[in-house]
This record gives sequence, structure tokens and C-alpha cells, in this order.
Amino acid sequence: PLYDFSDSLDGGRPKAEAAADAMRRIFPGVDARAVSLQVPMPAHSVSASEAAATRAAAAELDALVAAHDVVFLLTDSRESRWLPAMLGALHAKVVLCVALGFDSYVAMRHGVKSGSGSMNLGCYFCNDVVAPADSLSDRSLDQQCTVTRPGLAPIAAGTAVELLASVVQHPLGGLAPPPPPTADGDAGDSAVFGAPPHQIRGYLAGFRQHAIVGQAYDRCTACSDVVLDAYRQHGFDFLLRVFNNVVVDEAAPHVPTNQAPPTPDYSYLETLTGLAALHRQTDDIMANIEWSEDGDEGSDDGFEQL
Repeated sequence: PLYDFSDSLDGGRPKAEAAADAMRRIFPGVDARAVSLQVPMPAHSVSASEAAATRAAAAELDALVAAHDVVFLLTDSRESRWLPAMLGALHAKVVLCVALGFDSYVAMRHGVKSGSGSMNLGCYFCNDVVAPADSLSDRSLDQQCTVTRPGLAPIAAGTAVELLASVVQHPLGGLAPPPPPTADGDAGDSAVFGAPPHQIRGYLAGFRQHAIVGQAYDRCTACSDVVLDAYRQHGFDFLLRVFNNVVVDEAAPHVPTNQAPPTPDYSYLETLTGLAALHRQTDDIMANIEWSEDGDEGSDDGFEQL
């Protein structure tokens, strides 16, 4: 293990520092460098006095992602994964994401854009129709952290490492297609470890494991073209609008503004990607549906649609 009880004494050591030291103890030949970094996050507002430090942190993270071949997303909150996920898509890196529940986990690889710009496999955020928000403020420690069964983290971590091994040993690397949903074993793939799946979802209740595939979403808040283009064109100014969740005109989301939303209906990312418009369309459809009570004994819910 990378951590032991001594790492938690006297206020605790920085996790990156303790992990790098442990790796060097396990294998002295490893090239491991610890970087303690405050990852900027969507909906975690940045004041004027914090802007310079936040800009430096975002630039350092960008440089770290660009300089490495593989990125593991193992942070504690959904919003803290957004910036490295976006940068991984921008730099076409292999990104492995692991998330834990109480007795379930997901280990997945993000899709990698090819030279043609296509990316069929989704990222961690592609299944979401809401942008990452502040899940940490005004919450107790037990609400911020996931309590898990004791063996879950090692199982998820081992699965992610084996998934990476399958990807790097495949001739297509990060562009390797996942096996068909009905395939058994290596599905005839000629790679050393067979076709690497897209997502592995495991459940200790019943000790089940499923390999599934999720397609990239053109309105994804992390890997969609509109988000990547916004970062390319506007850099830190774009990130600052994401962090501060500024109010913008849907017709011109890149127009600079310092207006802070008191109670916005939709976040900046939701407006930029078109998720806000999607929500409004859905609300309009639901508003035009009329329901009435149905006394028919054959009705399951007591209502019928008019």
C-alpha cells in the first residue's frame, strides 16, 4: 500500500508526497515526483485576490497533463475531476477514471480524439445532463467522503491498472475499440490482452461485474468540442467563468462579464454546451402534458395521459 498509519500522524502528510515516497521504497528505480496542487473546480468561485494563484495552478495542471502519457482521475469529488478530464481530452491523453460507492465502483477509460477529431467513447461526464457543481461547501466530512466496504478500493484500483495494461498493449492504444457487448473473452482481438473495455462497473452485492460502453456526448461539459474550443480560444478567462459560474447570454456565451449569478437556473457550462436549452425543451414538453385521474381498476398508477 502507498499509505500507512504513520502518514496520518501530526496532522497528516500531503498525499502526493507520501505516495511518491512509498513508490520509491517499493521500487527504488521509479521516477516519481510529488506535486501538491489545489485543483480549481467549477462552481467554486475565485476572488480577485485568488485569481493569480488559480491561474498558476491551472497552468501547472495543464503542463502536467501535456507532459504525461496517462492521467488517473482519483480525486474525491466530481467537480475536482472536471479540469483534468477536460485537459486530457484537449491533449488526447489516455485518461483512467475510478469512482467508488459504498459497495460499487466504476473504472473507465475516456475516449481519445483521433487525428480526424472523432471520439466515439465518452468520458466520465458524458452521461450527465447537469454540469458539475459545488458538492463540498456546507457539508460535514461524512457527507463529503464516500464510506466504502474495505475491499472495494483495492479491487477498483487493480481493475484500473489492468485496464491501462490492456490499452497500452493494444496496437491502437487509446483508440482501441471496446469489445462488442455480446462478446466473450477477447472477442477475437489480436492484441496481447484482448480488446480493452470502455467501462467496468462492479458490485460487491452479489459480486457482479459488467463491461459496458458509453458514447461521447456532443453536449458534454468536459470533452465536447464547444468546451475544448472555448478553452483554446479564451484560456484562463474561460476557466474563470466556469469557476465563478458567471451569467451569460446563450447567444454569446463568450462575452466577458463579471456578473455573479445570485440563483442561476443553469450553470455557465450548461448554457455553453446547450444543456440549458435541452432542459428548457424538456420542461416545455412536460408542461404541455396533461394528466388526469383514472378510476380504471386496470391502471397501475391511477393516472392516464390525455
